[in-house]
Amino acid sequence: MTDLVLSDVTRRYGSVNAIDHINITVGAGEFLTLLGPSGCGKSTTLAAIAGLDQPTGGRISFGDRTLFDGGSRVSLPPEARGFGVVFQSYALWPHMTVERNVDLSLRLRKVDASERDRRVGEALELVGLTAYAKRYPGELSGGQQQRVALARAVVFRPALLLLDEPLSNLDAQLRGEARIWLKNIQRELGLTAIYVTHDQEEALSMSDRIVVMRGGHVIQMGTPQEIYERPIHPFSASFIGSANLISGGLIAAVSADGATVGLPGGQTLQGHAPLPVRQGEAALVAVRPQNIRLTEDADANRLLVRFGPANYLGDRFEQEAFLGESPLRLQAARPVPEGEGSIWIARQDVLIFPPDEGAKDKT
Repeated sequence: MTDLVLSDVTRRYGSVNAIDHINITVGAGEFLTLLGPSGCGKSTTLAAIAGLDQPTGGRISFGDRTLFDGGSRVSLPPEARGFGVVFQSYALWPHMTVERNVDLSLRLRKVDASERDRRVGEALELVGLTAYAKRYPGELSGGQQQRVALARAVVFRPALLLLDEPLSNLDAQLRGEARIWLKNIQRELGLTAIYVTHDQEEALSMSDRIVVMRGGHVIQMGTPQEIYERPIHPFSASFIGSANLISGGLIAAVSADGATVGLPGGQTLQGHAPLPVRQGEAALVAVRPQNIRLTEDADANRLLVRFGPANYLGDRFEQEAFLGESPLRLQAARPVPEGEGSIWIARQDVLIFPPDEGAKDKT
C-alpha cells in the first residue's frame, strides 16, 4: 500500500506564494478533499501532484518514488507518474466515440486489443454507459460526458485518481447523484483519490478527510465530523457549514476548559477555546445558527438581543437577531416577533478564538 507525501511544498509566482510550505500525507485507499475558496491553492496543489505544474520547492513522493524534489531537481513528467486525472472541463475528444475516448489511454500504454476491449467494457459498465459506447461526446448530456471522463481516468487502474472540481458543471440534482456513484466507484476500485472543490457539501459527504486551505496554507486537516464539530480556526468554522462570527469582545477570564468573553454592552459569553487565548486580548466568537436556542436553558449562556425579520426556508425559518451592532442568524421551527428578547447558547456550542489575522485571505 502506498502513501502520497507532500513535504514543505511551495509554489511561488513572482512575490506571491500560491502554496506555502504545505505538508500533507494521503493514505492508500483514502478519499481526501482539498477544500477552500477560489485562489486558496487547492488546484495548484493538485497540479503539482499530477506533474502539470512544477513547485518552487519542497518534495513530493509516492511510496518509494520521488515525484518532485526541489533540492535534487527531480521532477517526473505527468506521463511517468501514471495518475488518472479528471478535469472540470472533461476534455473529451469530440471526433471520437465514447469507447475510443476511453480506449485512448490504453492505446498510449500499448495494451493489446483484446485486453483493451475487456477493460473499456468494464469501465463503461462501471459508470453505466455501456449502451452509449458508439455515441460521440456531443450526443451526450453533461452528466454523461462527466462519466466518460471518469471512465477514461480509471480504465488503466491508476494508483492515484486526481479530480479537479469534476461536478461543478452539473446541475444540483445531477451533482447530488454523481457524488454517490463517484464515491461508490472509488471504494469499489480501492483507489486513492484527491478531490478539489469549493463546495462544502461535496467535501462533507464524500471525504474520508478534508484539508481546509486559505491563502496557500493548510488551515485544518481532519475528518468531516472533526472539522465541522471541532474547528480549530475561525475560517474553518465559517467556511465549513455556517457560523456567526462575533467580534469586538475581550477575553475576560481563561479557565482549563475554555474562556469567558466580555462583549460590548456588558454581556458575557462562556465557551471553548480551540486555540490559546489570554486574558485582556481581543476575541472572535463563532456560533452556528442552529445552536442558538429560543427556549430558556439555565445552564446555557443567555443573551439579550433585538429580533429582526425572518425568512421561510421550507423546513425551517432563518431569523436575524442583533447583539448590539452584531447581526446573528438563527434557525427555528417558528420565528419570534420582532423586537427585544433573549437567546440561549450552550457553552459547548460557543467557540472562542484570537482575532483572525488572515481574514483578508478569505476571498
